[in-house]
Amino acid sequence: MELRNFLFAPLKNKKFGFTIRANQQGLLSGSKELAQLIETLPINIDYIAKEGTSINEGTVILRGEGEAEAVASSEEKLLGVIGKPSGVATSAANFVRESEGKIRIVCGAWKKVVSEIRPALRQAIATGGAGIRITDEPFIYLDKNYVRMLGSVGQAVRRAKEFSEGRVVSVQIKGEQQNILQEALEGYEAGAGILMVDTGHIQDLKSIIRFAQNKGWRQKVKLAFGGGARLEDLPKFISTGADIIDVGRGIIDAPMIDFSFDVTIL
Repeated sequence: MELRNFLFAPLKNKKFGFTIRANQQGLLSGSKELAQLIETLPINIDYIAKEGTSINEGTVILRGEGEAEAVASSEEKLLGVIGKPSGVATSAANFVRESEGKIRIVCGAWKKVVSEIRPALRQAIATGGAGIRITDEPFIYLDKNYVRMLGSVGQAVRRAKEFSEGRVVSVQIKGEQQNILQEALEGYEAGAGILMVDTGHIQDLKSIIRFAQNKGWRQKVKLAFGGGARLEDLPKFISTGADIIDVGRGIIDAPMIDFSFDVTIL
């Protein structure tokens, strides 16, 4: 007999209530996964908070009841599906709020985590109001490795446009093949709709924006920036004139929101 079976044997058929509460302010994410997991457990649920609920210390997330062994098992399983996603959603919401609608916040870093948790993190980013992709339009994204293999920014963009003239082409600009200004110009002339300046250096973004303005094509493309953007950096990105910021670790590495699971005697 396992320890838990032994401990709870005298409590068979006795029901206990339980409540999950938030221990800090934030935004709830993971409600769908929570509901799906509950379907696999022998417990009864009276209430589950909705995805995107604003939470504070003491906010009730879930309330239910079950026998002792099922309640103990629920404590082990349920908290894990909301802690990290809620942290990510909260961080995304902070970035979106600070952007004041002046710049698009996206986070594509969910693609760099193991596949099992990608859906939860995608949902969390969306719940926080940030984009999970660089644009909501149908698009083709050409990263640095596509550019390297196809020979240049221009060649990569032209090849993508041959595949689908109707899709927006977004290309990563790093200044590897040529001067970064020349890569930007080449991308624009080849038909890119979004230039992703992914160097982590805001001076590169400033240089490309000035260059595009002087050449008369700034308003014909979207300029995105990636590379270690932090919440406190947003004002300077906005003032620089970027259209899109890919935040990455600033959202995906957010600390989890703390929740507590408390049993009550019925």
